[in-house]
Parts: sequence; C-alpha cells; structure tokens
Amino acid sequence: MYSVKFNSEVSKIEAVTRIKIDVPWNVKDVSLYLFEVQGKTVLFDSGLDIGNWSKLFFLALKDINLTVQDIDYCFISHNHSDHVGLAGTLKQKNPNLTILMHDITAKTLKWENQEENMGEMEQQAQEVAFQMIKYGFTEKQAERVVQFFSYWPQFRKYQEPDIFLNDGDKILEDLEVIWTPGHSFGHICLFNSKDKYLFSGDHILSRITPHIGNYIIPKILLEEYKDYNFNNILKHYLNSLDRIDKLNPKIIFPAHQEIIYNPHERITEIKEHHKNRLAEISRVIKDNPLPPSRISELHFGDLDDMNSFLALSEVLGHLFYLEEQGLVTPIEKNGKILYSS
Repeated sequence: MYSVKFNSEVSKIEAVTRIKIDVPWNVKDVSLYLFEVQGKTVLFDSGLDIGNWSKLFFLALKDINLTVQDIDYCFISHNHSDHVGLAGTLKQKNPNLTILMHDITAKTLKWENQEENMGEMEQQAQEVAFQMIKYGFTEKQAERVVQFFSYWPQFRKYQEPDIFLNDGDKILEDLEVIWTPGHSFGHICLFNSKDKYLFSGDHILSRITPHIGNYIIPKILLEEYKDYNFNNILKHYLNSLDRIDKLNPKIIFPAHQEIIYNPHERITEIKEHHKNRLAEISRVIKDNPLPPSRISELHFGDLDDMNSFLALSEVLGHLFYLEEQGLVTPIEKNGKILYSS
C-alpha cells in the first residue's frame, strides 16, 4: 500500500539510543528507544510494519552493532499501528524476547484480530455512528465513522505479550509502569527511576498535544473495568500528567518529534492548553446551546470526514469533563443533543 521510501536517523542521548524513522502522516516520524537496565537490553515500542520501515529498523540495529537476538525486553506503549507494528516480527526472530504491554492494550488487540468479533465490532461502530448523528453529524459522516473503525484494525496485528502489565508494575527493579489513559485506553509510559528518564509514547509530545477521545471498547473490558469511567477520558489524562510531573523526570523520550529536556515546563504547557480549550468551549456555548459538531467546527474549522470525527471526539472529551463538574448541561431537542454552559 505504501510505496514511499522512508529515511532513518540514529542518535545517542545520554545512555539511550534513539532510532527515528519517517512515517507517512502528520507526525512525520516515529522514534524507538534502546537502553540497558540491570544488564538487559530494553526496546521501547516496536514501530511500523509498512514499506521499507522494518528494513530501516534492522539496518539501524546493525549500525549500532545489535541484532534482534540482543534485545531482551520490548515494551509496547499502546495499540496504535506505529507502536505495535513489528512486535510479532521481533518475537518471531527472537523467541526469547519478552514482549510487555498493558492488559487493556493486549485484550483490545486480540479482540480486534479475532474474526468472530467482527460482528460485535461493526455493531459497536454503528452505535457510535448513531450517537455521532445525535451530536450533529450527517449520515454520510456517520458512515465514515463506521469505515474508520473497520479500516484501522487491519494495520494492528496481535502479538500475545509474555507479560500483561498493570499500573505500578516494576520490571527489572528500576522500570516503573505508569498507566496513562487518554490517547489510548491502555496507554503506558515507562519511568526509569534510576536515571529519571520517562519514555512517554504519545502521552507527552514536544510540539503538539495527543488526540484525546473516545473509541470502541470491547465488552469484556467494560465488564472487567466496570469501576473505570471510559467517558471522562480527559480527566484520566490530566491526572496522569500530574502523576508524571511528581516523578520529576530529567528527560522525556517521546514517540514523535523532539526529545523533551524541560519536562515540568512541557507538562505545564499541555495542561494550560487543555485549560484554554475548556474555557473556549464553555465560552462558545454560554447561554447558546449548540450540538458538539458545531462546537467542533467553530473550534477546529472545516475538516475532512475522518479529521472531523477526531475533532468531534476531542470536543466530546472536553464536554464530558465539564459535564462531570456541573459546568455544562446536555439538552436533547428534536433528536439532537446540544450543550450549554
């Protein structure tokens, strides 16, 4: 599908090796990180499995005198295709490699890859699409939502982890798992408490904020995580930013863009960004009830169908956050849901 040739770059930042390779979408590149802990070689994330991406990754390993057989652990930050892509290939090449991912990430990937779940997935996509119509989407836009949820799982292959991670798990003594839902329900960051390094995946980026929104959730997870509020995802995201700030990391190694040498300042900027977005959304609907789709248009402008959905889900994340605080009120009128502050 992708015939484009990617470029790669290898660099060393203190005790961490960064392998950065292009990707064919807005974030421009994906970075994987290699480092040593307790005499073991650790890889954070497994990149993409399209075009010549894997070839460049293996050439980069060769450039630093490593092979897949030298890697002992591979942590997966979350279930998106540019982070989990080569997990199966790495395991095939090195059966002794230990793959680790959060319980939610593993179960979501497995659910998406089982043919018997396609009916449930399509049904849930239709339910989301119907809800989007109530939030102001056209039927055509809603159809694109169903296509969106049917299309992307094709690029996410399931590799069963050797270790299912949960929040607070300690691996190799110095590595702490921080569950950071927001961009993805099962997203994790990895904190090296000895060196004070944080590997942030998509949770904290240097120039943009990750998409925060709501997605299809397998019923098994709704049952197992019944005390978890899957709607107010922004609350979980902001809380996890505070948790990371308290860890006082020295350097943040993100999956995209630049290394972050001022973690506290960057975390503060991201929190301020969401504070401003919450204030702007509240201002737009003050004594002026509007459907979320219209709020999204006013906030993000005119977008194509897929990005319109991402923008709408981002706005909904902020509206649900405000609603839980009693600062906005949903109103149902003529089959549509409007929000007012």
